[in-house]
Amino acid sequence: MPQLDTYMYFSQVAWLLIIFVFFYILILQNILPAVSRVLKLRRKQISTESSSALTTEHDEVMTKTSDVLETSLKDSTVFLSNVRVSSSQWLEKSLKEANEKTLLELNKSYLKSIGELKGQSLLLTEIIKQK
Repeated sequence: MPQLDTYMYFSQVAWLLIIFVFFYILILQNILPAVSRVLKLRRKQISTESSSALTTEHDEVMTKTSDVLETSLKDSTVFLSNVRVSSSQWLEKSLKEANEKTLLELNKSYLKSIGELKGQSLLLTEIIKQK
């Protein structure tokens, strides 16, 4: 493999340095001055313009943001209160249905079986007493 060949290290390092120096000079000569000019121009425009335009825009953005947040807060509280009311109504309805249907029948059958057991035990005690 040529990457691991020790005889090729020098040529690889040399080409790396040549390409690196080329890109460094390119960036230093062309790109950085252009970026620097743009940044200086922006700073100059911001400082020469009335800063009131920026502050009015900032104030408008802040008022719109606060209005949106207030309306969303109101909407969310209304929504949550509606959910709470509807869920409590559903829970009460479900409990009432469960008590009327399921638990009432279970309670009747439970009392009936206890009555039968009590009657059987009384009958057995009467039979035992008679003997």
